[in-house]
Amino acid sequence: MGHQKIRSLRVLALGLSLALAMIGLFTWAPLGHADPNTDTVVNPNTKGSITVHALEGGTINDNPTGAVDSSTSSATQVNGAEFSLTKHSNLDVSTLKGMQDAAKVTVDNFQKDNNFNTTGVMTGTITSGVYKFADLTPGVYLLEQTKAPKGYQKAIKSVIVLPLTNTAGNGFIYDIHVYPKNAKAGKITKENTTPKGTFLKEGSEMTFKITVPIPAKDDKNPYTEFSVTDTPVSGLELTTNSITKIQLGAEDLTSSTHFNVTKDSNNIKVSFTSDGLSKLNGISSETNLLVYVKGTVKGIADAGAVKNKASYTYKRKDGSTGGGETGDDDSNPDSTLKFGFIKITNVEAGTNTNLTGAKFKIGKCSNDEKSLSKNAKDILSGEFESGTNALGPVGMLETGKLCVEQTQAPTGYALNPEATAKSFDSAALTSVSKSAPMEFKIENTKASDFLSKLPLTGGPGVIAFLVGGALLLIAAVATMVRKRRQDQE
Repeated sequence: MGHQKIRSLRVLALGLSLALAMIGLFTWAPLGHADPNTDTVVNPNTKGSITVHALEGGTINDNPTGAVDSSTSSATQVNGAEFSLTKHSNLDVSTLKGMQDAAKVTVDNFQKDNNFNTTGVMTGTITSGVYKFADLTPGVYLLEQTKAPKGYQKAIKSVIVLPLTNTAGNGFIYDIHVYPKNAKAGKITKENTTPKGTFLKEGSEMTFKITVPIPAKDDKNPYTEFSVTDTPVSGLELTTNSITKIQLGAEDLTSSTHFNVTKDSNNIKVSFTSDGLSKLNGISSETNLLVYVKGTVKGIADAGAVKNKASYTYKRKDGSTGGGETGDDDSNPDSTLKFGFIKITNVEAGTNTNLTGAKFKIGKCSNDEKSLSKNAKDILSGEFESGTNALGPVGMLETGKLCVEQTQAPTGYALNPEATAKSFDSAALTSVSKSAPMEFKIENTKASDFLSKLPLTGGPGVIAFLVGGALLLIAAVATMVRKRRQDQE
């Protein structure tokens, strides 16, 4: 009985030993690589990953380690950011030489492995603040943000070596976490500040204001370059004297000291000097940079509108670049002012009979809207005839009206007593173009319709008086002659 019990215990022990052996067989890992964080040599076959955490703002931690960074937990996530990952060719980081060569790789000398991931690139879009590039073998990778969500700037390119030495210095990290910064993009705007109601024509002066929001200073990553460019698209000419004033908040900046102005083609560029950059890098809270511009309307007959856009670019200490421009979305359009064309039709009142020979002037109406303004700047130069298409063009008038005043009536017709006025605002110009000008229909009444109403003495009656007077004169002379003869007798 005792022998049987001993035999049973031996069988049980043997079974347990075999079971443990089987478990060990299926859970075996190469010595030294059970935990990648404590590997002391790089295993070229170990798969790793790069997890991208896209965050809003400036520098949060200027000593990244590749591990999870708890200091970013309160940072705002930037969803919708798109990234690409490429691998460097011919670098074996499992060797000492390969790791030393990896330390020399930069974004500028990076050599892409076209066979990586079949197409040479992996791509991903941030959701819930992260995207993980998985199944990566040891090597050197280039992470690049290919698209930033609306309102953000793209992050700087990054070279990432996989694996990285852990913070304790006793192993390698194969699952790397990176935190590229997506700075908020200040939205540049451009406003037409030409006084409302200004009569605009070829040669007129227009004024604009460019606004660029400058974020509060980032001492760890200041601006090293900053510029603002005004780009007339059509109908406007600028010169280096077009920049009339630049303000940072309430402070006026000085040309040559804080900025320089240059012209390239018809574009005017404001580049900040080192003193100007110091001003930008020294603000304690978000401040508007204001650039005031003046220009001259030119070539408007062909352009049909004054369209003007603005942009800005910058570079920071860490090499990141950014900027923005007007017109990048519907909520931030370029500055555009439409010009309208005019056609004068002159007809006989009450009929459609076209009249010729009349002359007209075109300009802004006086306050009573019955005549042209007395200011020469408010009137198109020269006189115009009827029947001519596409006269002008004239800039739209949001206040006041446009008048056509007759200065010479057609032969045989009475001159009109007042000008013809019409609205010339944006609504009125919706369908107006050079091929479809706004029509001013001027009617004239025959002069005879007025002259025929005068008393007849104004015509045959006068002749009758003259004839009668002549007869009386003759009779008087005859009487005098007769009397003289009688006296002589």
